Amino acid sequence: MVWVRPIYLLWNEREENELRQKWKAAILLLTVISLLGGCFAEKPVLEELEPGRKVKIKVMYHNDESFYRDYGNGFDAIFHDKYPNLEFEFISLIEMYPDIEKNGTSFEEEYLKLIEKNKPDILFFTKTDLFEKMAQEGKLYNLDPIIAQEKFDVDSYMPGLIDMMRDYGDGSLYGLAPSFYTNILYYNAELFREYQIDPPRNQMSWKEVLELSQRFAGLGSKDKPIYGLTEDFGRVEELLFGIAATSSLRALDPKGEKLAFNTEGWKEAMELVADAVRSRAVFASQEDVRYLQTEPFLRGEVAMVLGSGMFLNQLLQGPRQDDGKEMEWNMVTVPVDPASPDESPFVELNGIYAIAADSANKRAAWEFMKYVNGPEMAKALSRSPHAGLQTRSGFTKEIAGKSTESFYLLRPKAGGDSIWGGSNVNRPDEFRFGFPSLVEKQLYEMIENGKSAEAAAAAIEIEGNALLDQARAAQKAKKATPGTK
Repeated sequence: MVWVRPIYLLWNEREENELRQKWKAAILLLTVISLLGGCFAEKPVLEELEPGRKVKIKVMYHNDESFYRDYGNGFDAIFHDKYPNLEFEFISLIEMYPDIEKNGTSFEEEYLKLIEKNKPDILFFTKTDLFEKMAQEGKLYNLDPIIAQEKFDVDSYMPGLIDMMRDYGDGSLYGLAPSFYTNILYYNAELFREYQIDPPRNQMSWKEVLELSQRFAGLGSKDKPIYGLTEDFGRVEELLFGIAATSSLRALDPKGEKLAFNTEGWKEAMELVADAVRSRAVFASQEDVRYLQTEPFLRGEVAMVLGSGMFLNQLLQGPRQDDGKEMEWNMVTVPVDPASPDESPFVELNGIYAIAADSANKRAAWEFMKYVNGPEMAKALSRSPHAGLQTRSGFTKEIAGKSTESFYLLRPKAGGDSIWGGSNVNRPDEFRFGFPSLVEKQLYEMIENGKSAEAAAAAIEIEGNALLDQARAAQKAKKATPGTK
C-alpha cells in the first residue's frame, strides 16, 4: 500500500517554500537599498580636498589690515595649523572707494567690477540689499546642503538671524554673519536712585521712554540742568530718524524716486521729538562739532543715552566722574514698536560672508567660511574689542560685569534701520549729507518758533526733493565725465 501525503500538507509545504523565498528576496532588497543608501550618504556634497594639494582662495574684505585687526594677528598661524594646505589672499573693498568718488558710480557698480576683475571665492557684503540681490540672481552658492550634511551648527545664532538670512535668499541660506552691532539704551543708575525714579526696562516703547525722560525735566540747577534722554551725539534729527525706523516709516516713495515725508506718521514723530526737546526732557545740540555725549552722561547731566557700540567703547575707556569714582551705569534694549516688541531696527550685521556660485574652489572656500563663522572663532572673537558682538549667543555673556541680555533679546527687524527702504537706494553724497541738516533746521523751527508739524513736513518734502534732484543731476554729470571733481 502506497502512502500518499494529504493534499493540505502538500499545499502548506508549497506555501511555506514560497513565503521563505519572498522573505529572502525582501532581505536581499533591503540589504542592497541599505548599502546604496550608505554609499550615497558617504558621498560629500563638496568633493574633499586632495591630501597634500595646496589650494589658494581669494577672500574679499575691507583690506588685510582690518581683517587681522578684527580676527587677530595670529589668524594666519591658527588657520594654517588647522588647514595646512589652504592659503588665502585678500581682495580689498577699500580700494574701490576712490573710483566711486572719481567716476560718480554707485557702490554696487564698483563692487560688481571688483568681482569681475578678481574672481573672489569668498564674497564679503557690507550691504544686505546687495547680498539679497546676488543671492536671488543665483550668483551665490546655496549653503543648505553642505550645512545639513556636515551638521554645521546654525541653532546657536541669535534669535531671528538665520530666519532673516533665509528671507534674503527666498528660503535658502546663502551667507553667514559672525558678528553684529546694535544700539542700546544706557542709563545712569545712580541718577535714577538719587531722584527715586524707576529705571528703564527692556522693550519699552518710544512714548514710554520719552515719558520717563520727562520726569527729569527741571531737575538739577540753572547752571547744570539734568536731561532725561539724548541721542549719543545729541542730534535732534538722528533721534527723529531712530523713532521713524522703529515705526517703519520711509522717507521715499515706494519706487525710491521722490521724498514722501509729508505724512501723518512723520508729522507725529516730529511733534513727539519737538515737544520733548522744548520741555527740556531731551538734550539736543546744534553745535557743528559733533561729539559723543559720554562726558555729560558720566557727569550726571543726562539720565539715558540712546547709544551705539561706539558709545559703549567710549564709556568703557573714557573719563570718569569729577570725584574720580566710576559711575554705576547699566543698559536695556532700545525702544520698540508695540506692534512688534520683539524686533529692533538697530541691529546691523558686521558683514556677511558668502561663496561665489562660480568659484572653482568651493570646498576650500567652505572650510574658510566654516572656520570664520564657527563656535571656535566666536569664542576667540568674544575677547576682541574690534570684532563687534558675536551673532552666536552665549559667548559674550558680560561686558564690564553687566549682562549682555539686552543685546540679544530683540530680533533683527526686517528692512533694517534705514528710513530709505534699503541701502542701495540712489542717494548721492550731496543729498545724504545735506538732508539731515535740512530736517534739523525744520525741527528747530518747531521747537523754537512754534512752527507746525504740517508746515515743517511740507517744507522738508519740497526742499528735500529739490536737493535730491540737484544731487542726482550732479552725479549723472560726473558719471558722464569720469574723473571730474
